[in-house]
This record gives sequence, structure tokens and C-alpha cells, in this order.
Amino acid sequence: MRQFELDYKGSLLQQFPDWMDVVRASVYDCGKVFKNVAADLDMSASQLSRRLAANETDTLRFQLYRLDDLLNATEDLRPIYWLIEKYCQDAEARQKQAVNDLVGMMPKLHEIIKQVQSSQ
Repeated sequence: MRQFELDYKGSLLQQFPDWMDVVRASVYDCGKVFKNVAADLDMSASQLSRRLAANETDTLRFQLYRLDDLLNATEDLRPIYWLIEKYCQDAEARQKQAVNDLVGMMPKLHEIIKQVQSSQ
């Protein structure tokens, strides 16, 4: 088994708490015209929109077996990286991510400490 390491900025789970959030982002942010992505999936734009919507009353949903087609259409692998981050990270990768998150918070933390000190 080969080691698989992801190196990206920020946590996809923080950016996209829900699976469908990252799926929607991959479609809307891929740089292609929405109707062209829909056509690549052999759907109308309205059908793809309904499948991606978070409408509880609509029975039309994005079907998981179409994920491969979606990845090909959008050329965006974030849905795969999201799944890996959620289910496959080892303890070392989680620790590395936590340290990176902490380093990113340091400027804000320093600013808060300065504000507290100046108000005393």
C-alpha cells in the first residue's frame, strides 16, 4: 500500500461541512458553463440544478453512481479529496492539519491578545 498525502490549503471539511456542498462547489466553480456541465452528464440544466439543490421536498437527487461522470465533466477532484479527508486521514495527517490550522490562527490570536492587554 502506497502512502497518499494531500497538500492543500485549508480543510475541505471546514469549507464544505456537507458532502453535497463540495459536489455543488465542484460544478459551480469548475469554470464551465452550467448547461455544458449538465450536457456532459446527459441532463438538462434544470435537471442538474434540481439534483444539486438542497430541496427536501424534491425527490430528484444527485446519484452517487454519477460521481465519475461528474469528475470527468468538471475536472475537479475536490469531492474525492473531501472523502479522503473525512474517512482516510491517518493520525499524522490529522496532526499536521491541526498544526497548519493553528499556525493560520496565530495572527488573529496575537491581535486578540493585544486588544485584551490594551484594554487593561
